[in-house]
Amino acid sequence: MKVVPELDAIERRRDRRFECEGNAEVVVFERPFLFRGKMRNLSQTGCFIETPVKLKLQPLAEVELRLVARGQQLVSRARVMGFQRKKGVGLRFVDSDTRKEEPFSILMEQLNTAA
Repeated sequence: MKVVPELDAIERRRDRRFECEGNAEVVVFERPFLFRGKMRNLSQTGCFIETPVKLKLQPLAEVELRLVARGQQLVSRARVMGFQRKKGVGLRFVDSDTRKEEPFSILMEQLNTAA
């Protein structure tokens, strides 16, 4: 019998993830609504937002992400890469959005130093 690992167990990310707690607001553009949650991890390319809200999101839907973590405020567009109902959503930053550059660099430096 062939054993297939669960989807959650397969690591597909290329960038190092850091545990990082912060508050998040996510504005979904396709069906305008906002939800709040807690950031649980962060990498150069994305983050995971934990939320008890039952979400119905389309893969690759574009959102605006507003984070506050370690004294840094970050605003960026992102895309929905995956979600788990009543657990949270994985987001990938939109590379072309430069609004996040300086605060994001400071935050990533803090996380690298602490690791």
